[in-house]
Amino acid sequence: QRLNRLISEVVELGRRDRVNPEDIDLRDFFLRLIDERSLQDCGGAERIAIDIPAATQVRFDRGHLHRVVSNLLDNALRHASPSPGAVRVEIERNPGQDRLGLHFSDDGAGIDETERDRIFEPFFTTQASGTGLGLYIARELCEANGARLFLLENAPGAHFCLSFALTSPEPKKDSEEK
Repeated sequence: QRLNRLISEVVELGRRDRVNPEDIDLRDFFLRLIDERSLQDCGGAERIAIDIPAATQVRFDRGHLHRVVSNLLDNALRHASPSPGAVRVEIERNPGQDRLGLHFSDDGAGIDETERDRIFEPFFTTQASGTGLGLYIARELCEANGARLFLLENAPGAHFCLSFALTSPEPKKDSEEK
């Protein structure tokens, strides 16, 4: 099983250059994703607290975003307490900046200081059954979509930020302005 997962993750990595970006409403995306997850793990959904305003739009390949977010949520749920809201997903919008931050944090023990520099390295894992490619692939998929994935200081558990470039509105055509 581990070898099959490793092969499928390497194949996934090869697809990072095939980007089909689309406008995605993040709140709707997360509500659907949580519904999907609740079918597999009914207790997991209540452990995730989402604070994303309606109509928060990003431009990203939907399949890539699903992969990145699923990896971040799986990791957070693995290390968080069983309490409701143990995993938090929040938007940070800084006035005057051209980026939107999507923060993933949990109430677990956090990432050990000795592992922080290696967390995005391929094949680095602290899990006996892990491949060590999840966060590496997540970061690569973000970069392919013009986004960035950062590890921030523990808060108190692991704290990641997915930073999206904000898209500017389409310019109006002359006929639309009249």
